[in-house]
Amino acid sequence: MSRFNLDSVIEDLDTTQIERQIPALEQSVEIVNSIAVKAVDALVKGPNRFLVAERLSRLGSIVIPHLEELIKESDELETKILAAIVLLQFDSMLGVPCLLDAIAHDQDYAGLAAEHLAKKGIKEAIEPIIDRLYAVALHSESLHKEVDLTVNLINALRKLDGDMPSKLCQHLTSPKTPWQIHKLLQQEMCTANNIER
Repeated sequence: MSRFNLDSVIEDLDTTQIERQIPALEQSVEIVNSIAVKAVDALVKGPNRFLVAERLSRLGSIVIPHLEELIKESDELETKILAAIVLLQFDSMLGVPCLLDAIAHDQDYAGLAAEHLAKKGIKEAIEPIIDRLYAVALHSESLHKEVDLTVNLINALRKLDGDMPSKLCQHLTSPKTPWQIHKLLQQEMCTANNIER
């Protein structure tokens, strides 16, 4: 990127002289694009990728091609998941397979991925959500994390109007199940209409 004097660009944008205004507009686009590149680089480098990701959408759609390129080229799973979540906010579906995989396998972002897919009404998330709910260990040492994940997954399933299989309801409602899960399951999810699985 060329180095522009920002004050000069702003001054030229304010003018009514077309020969100054149009080049200033072109320079503005280049400046904003360069900022978008650096912001996406910040997502790659960390140290707190989540905090960067949740602010990237404020730059607008100019970040889309840079995030799409990142998803195609990155080997870092956390970076890809967070980029996919930001892209989904702009209705780009490129990262949906990555988010579906995160529901199935990721320890940190499964609930967040499910939540964002549900918000966009992506029905392909129903099956991985159900499968992950079967896999949660509500009696494990990391109970707090599992409860949070389970709550997120159940809420996402509800948002997608997914049916809770009766076997899954039984799996999730033992006497040792935390109260948060019991409460959620009492709210319409585990009914007589549930499908068998």
